[in-house]
Amino acid sequence: MASRSRVILGVAMVGLLSVLAVMLAAGDREERTTAAGQSADAPASSRRPARGAAIDVHTHVISQALADGLTGGGVPGSTAEDLLERLDEANVDKAVVLSLGYFDLPDDSNMAPENDFTASIVAEAPDRLIGFCGINPGYDSAVSEIDRCLALPEMVGIKLNIVGGSGLDWENAEHAAAISAVLDSAGRHDAPVLMHVAAAPLDDDSLLSALAVIGSHPDVRLVIAHCGGDADYEIEQYLIPAAATPPLISLDNLYTDVSSCLSFYRDAPRSQRELIVWRLRKWGIERVFFGSDYLSIAPAETPREALDTLARYPFTDREIRTILSNDASAWLVGT
Repeated sequence: MASRSRVILGVAMVGLLSVLAVMLAAGDREERTTAAGQSADAPASSRRPARGAAIDVHTHVISQALADGLTGGGVPGSTAEDLLERLDEANVDKAVVLSLGYFDLPDDSNMAPENDFTASIVAEAPDRLIGFCGINPGYDSAVSEIDRCLALPEMVGIKLNIVGGSGLDWENAEHAAAISAVLDSAGRHDAPVLMHVAAAPLDDDSLLSALAVIGSHPDVRLVIAHCGGDADYEIEQYLIPAAATPPLISLDNLYTDVSSCLSFYRDAPRSQRELIVWRLRKWGIERVFFGSDYLSIAPAETPREALDTLARYPFTDREIRTILSNDASAWLVGT
């Protein structure tokens, strides 16, 4: 009888320990769960779509004059109301508004008016919108336009679109020198820069030229837009030179945004999306900003759609929170 009692007692103790283990495990999961009821380290595929961000660092506006010139007419230009509605529906607090003054037109007659138009949009909601001057380094007036535009109270930074927008060639020594001069001016003004380096992957000579120009301006706070390039591997064109001995560039003041680059691969095999996330981790999640590339007349994605796209990638929940809560102040003002 005593032996049987000990067996029963032993079974009871095992059962009690099992219950305690389950309770402790549940408590640990609760501590690692967000307010939305999602694990802090859960991959995006197991989370609901993200909602809300401190800032969208990549939006555009277009004046009616430029819209007419590019489309032939009949397409309305941008309004502050439309942009703010898009931010509100995604619960995004602020946005960097990038002027299209850099477009490669027959002359520089578009640059200053488009920058003034962007400033007027920002002036309608200066507590939420942050203006960037669109600059084409190929124009002789580029540096003087930086001086003029950054004197406007609404404008704090510089947007460059080198190959696709401005019609420049990294392999052209004069073009590379002009881009370098614009970055020199940005440094003098202590102005942040967002650069779309190329519309397509660069060949070796173009890449070496771009790295030389960027690497010679280590103190300029620079966002390399679209994950370093729309093709998923282009970010490695910066990661590898930064890891070389000696490094060709420093990542200390280099940032990137996730505008456009994630949308193309949103339905890619999970292994490919995991590789994209790995590359961004190598870059440093704290230097990855949320962006949508929104433009009313040709929206790649609205801010809300860009949040949905971000949630399809296997970042941990903690990484998602890091990206979405980042107000980009380290880039915008150097803090």
